[in-house]
Amino acid sequence: MGEAGRDEKKKFGFTLVELLVVISIIALLMGILLPALGRARKTAYSVVCKSNLRGIALAACVYVSENNNKFPPYRMSTYSLSNPEIYVNKYGRKKPRWPWFFEYGIGPVINPKPYVKNPGDTFGDSDTLIMTNDFFMCPSFNRAGFDGKDIRNGSYGYNYQYLGNRRITDGSYRNYPIKLARIERPGETVLVADSRGIEDEGIHGYTLDPPKLAESVGAVSFARHSNPTFQKQHSPADARHNGEKKVNVSFVDSHVEALTREELGYICDENGNVVANHPDGSNCLWSGTGRDEK
Repeated sequence: MGEAGRDEKKKFGFTLVELLVVISIIALLMGILLPALGRARKTAYSVVCKSNLRGIALAACVYVSENNNKFPPYRMSTYSLSNPEIYVNKYGRKKPRWPWFFEYGIGPVINPKPYVKNPGDTFGDSDTLIMTNDFFMCPSFNRAGFDGKDIRNGSYGYNYQYLGNRRITDGSYRNYPIKLARIERPGETVLVADSRGIEDEGIHGYTLDPPKLAESVGAVSFARHSNPTFQKQHSPADARHNGEKKVNVSFVDSHVEALTREELGYICDENGNVVANHPDGSNCLWSGTGRDEK
């Protein structure tokens, strides 16, 4: 091969310096783009979460309209005070939690087919707690030890103290049933929202607690009533969107907003943790009246 051929072959090669420059540029671009992609993903997750809450809120509207304008309980263990027989819903679920009642148009929270194969079959907590319906799972949910699919410890919580506190104390329900007419400000009353669960343990997320104990409507304890310590019982809203600053919230009128925990009435300490039952907290967006009715 002549000198001209060798020179032409060299011209199409890359030097080590050129290769390093290209690698550096690619690394720089990745460093710029990856955070943007991460933000875009989190934004998309928040949009999906809001869509979920909107669907749940609309399902709740249908439930209320078809059940004498009554809100469902946070959990139905028995048929009534006069009938202590274990309650079983139409899907065969024993002692169903609130998501089972919010299934209009979006389907049951857990697919019953693996558990109910014959008429009269039932299933309960001993069978499964794992949700299969994506409407009840926030894609931004992130709690150590939980994947967001557990119906008891999952993504969303219900404003049960004001809308359906069916706990029994002294032979009566604390605050059930609640009729829609009692809600003076449906557009300013939390229905379902991102839930954190009990601060230290991340459990009982399905019971969403207001900033202060709703004593005016008979509440005597927070989420996990067997624990005598308020701070450990409390299951507050979870700020998991917009850089962990916002909580996605559906209201009784079915609209959805992203609010800070402070806007929801919570008081947080210097570490950003909610202080349960803080005297400066406010239940205005929880009570149904727009007033801070502790």
